[in-house]
Amino acid sequence: MIRWQRYPLLLALLTALLAFLLNQQATRSPAPVSPQIDRFSAYTAFDLLARILGDESPHPTGSAANHRVRDELILVLAEIGLAVDIQRQWGCSNRASRCAWVENLVAEIPGSETGPYLALMAHYDSVPVAPGAGDDGAGVVAVLETAKRLINEPALKWPVLLLLTDAEELGLLGAEAFFANHPKRDQIGLLINIEGSGSSGVSQIIRTHGPNQHLIDLYADAERPSGMSLINEIFKRMPNDTDFSVSKRAGVPGADFAFAAERSRYHTRLDNLALLDLSTLQHHGDNLWPLARDLALADQLTAPRAVSYQGFYGWWLHSPYWVNTSCFLIVSLLMLLATFRQEQPLRLIAASGALTGVMVLSLAMTWLTFSALWWTKGATVHWPAYDAPLRYLLFCMPLIVLLQCATIKLAQDVQFSQRVLAALWIWWIAGLTFLIWLPDALNLVLPVLSFGALLVFFAPILRPGTVLIAALTLLWLAVPGSLGLVLPLEQSQGYHLIITTLPFLGLFLVLLAPFAAEQRTRLVQLVLVYGALVSIALVLVLPLHSAMRPQHVNFRLVVDPDGAATIATTSSDRLGPDWSWAGPAGIKTQLPFEQGFAQRQVSAPPIPLYAQPAVTATKTTLAGQAIYALSVILPTNPDWFSLVVTEARDDLQFELGGVRRPVMTNRWGSLKGQKVLQINGIKDQPAIALKLLQSGNQPIAGYVVAGHYGLPETLSGWSQGRGETAVPNRTGDHTLTYAPFRLE
Repeated sequence: MIRWQRYPLLLALLTALLAFLLNQQATRSPAPVSPQIDRFSAYTAFDLLARILGDESPHPTGSAANHRVRDELILVLAEIGLAVDIQRQWGCSNRASRCAWVENLVAEIPGSETGPYLALMAHYDSVPVAPGAGDDGAGVVAVLETAKRLINEPALKWPVLLLLTDAEELGLLGAEAFFANHPKRDQIGLLINIEGSGSSGVSQIIRTHGPNQHLIDLYADAERPSGMSLINEIFKRMPNDTDFSVSKRAGVPGADFAFAAERSRYHTRLDNLALLDLSTLQHHGDNLWPLARDLALADQLTAPRAVSYQGFYGWWLHSPYWVNTSCFLIVSLLMLLATFRQEQPLRLIAASGALTGVMVLSLAMTWLTFSALWWTKGATVHWPAYDAPLRYLLFCMPLIVLLQCATIKLAQDVQFSQRVLAALWIWWIAGLTFLIWLPDALNLVLPVLSFGALLVFFAPILRPGTVLIAALTLLWLAVPGSLGLVLPLEQSQGYHLIITTLPFLGLFLVLLAPFAAEQRTRLVQLVLVYGALVSIALVLVLPLHSAMRPQHVNFRLVVDPDGAATIATTSSDRLGPDWSWAGPAGIKTQLPFEQGFAQRQVSAPPIPLYAQPAVTATKTTLAGQAIYALSVILPTNPDWFSLVVTEARDDLQFELGGVRRPVMTNRWGSLKGQKVLQINGIKDQPAIALKLLQSGNQPIAGYVVAGHYGLPETLSGWSQGRGETAVPNRTGDHTLTYAPFRLE
């Protein structure tokens, strides 16, 4: 036996590290390129984005800043040579009682056929505190730059519809309006949505809908195709939404592209031009422009089959579901034959069980370690400012436990190939789980299972050195579908959802166990333990947040009908003693109909009395149904208002702009159990007319709440009190006034 075979664990660790680094390199965003005729350029797109965003003021729906962005987009489209149809109407959600006055921009690039359309969609509004460079300015300019090139293509077959939606941040309301009312909504054959969540990261397919084979086939020729079907399965089970969710519910096939790194900057002032990664913007364009061109020139927009897909060291692997299922069945048969061919199959089964226990224990210890650090530091979401020590812990904590346990006598009593087979059975269980509950993700484990099944089946006739080399190859095959997922999931979801990364980390670690049992690992263990202790010390000592990865803290001012005011903090993290100036800690209420939410709350200094909103109504009865024609009076020019209904029948409905929907009950939050109707995008409208309808004559009572983005100038010191390591996020600081109403 040659000398290198004496160090199987070292070989395995080096192989894993090299494979991981190569996978990271292959899946990173491309470098930005200079302006070219036949290539998307991030520099050109960035200049256009800077023009559209202007002074980078946040531009939520209904604001003057959003109107300026809208007008600039219309001008850009006109310069391209496209006329714009502005869809102005109320957009209402089908999943919540929320509406907004929206202004969608729709333009068409003709093709030789009259339809169906290839639709390219992005939203141009932002949250009230963010410039929106990444979310979704990058998507908007990717669509515009693609349109510039498509309009010069001489022979487009399929017409292209550009859809720049409004009010995505308010609940996908612009997309809801388009797919509910626009005359071209039923003429879309395929839709591509472009989104952003953060300020960097790879642009990848996060989900598809409908028959995607043709789209995925063409996307394989992209500069750096990226994505995996697993994310599609994850999205089905998460509350996260994009405009693509609306088109999906409308039955339109297509794909959703997005990036999601540096999530602590998401929906904050740090979502700006200065921090937008040009490589990410380049990747956005490299994904969209060639794909849109090839689709618009193709003989067909869709193919009748759906396929699963996965990036693999920069290559694009995709296959129909029946192929994946057939391959899994063949693999299962080979592994069964290899198992029952063993002299002591029960010992093999016991070894597999032991490895399963090792994996579960290692992941549990990792989770407990992170949970203890969370409890100590008080962080729950975008943690931390200095993440290198935590990333080291993420990989090394389970390794420590694994190496400590993998040398147990049970694992040492079986041959190397048998330990590999025991590890493969754990992968098989993962594959079976995917097949039953997450079929889109089955392709993650198939490369390892396919090669591994052949390895263990032919192991009896192979030389030991050959088996070892083949087992090292398994590590290469395992990286994209396991270890390669850990950092993307951690970067996009944060450490508070580290549990999503642990199963994939465990799958990889269990393949290291056969190598660990081949030799003593005391030195490696000592190095890992020392590094883990140093990392924990650094995590405890280093500041939790920084200016580039800040804490998210909003202030909310509430002025009651008598003019008394309180101000409270809200944060995803626990506020420490440094925030004692913001009042005493504790869960409190500011509004009489809330269950409580505030972390810290104090009385506000004297401020001018805010005029309260009011409700006037005229009642009519038709066929046993009470109809209240309401006028909601808004004297302080708010950005939105809500009707919080505390007394009404269960069949309460509202009607606005010809749209009639039930008034839904909140299932969570401080207004859990209350019927709430929210109307947005109403700046500069002194009154809003709508109807409430219910059966019978039961009174309708509750509160009308007017909401203003920001705080009065007299409270500017509170905004400055956050310092450099905390920022408002999402709706940001806001001011509420309210008054009761009752309709008899």
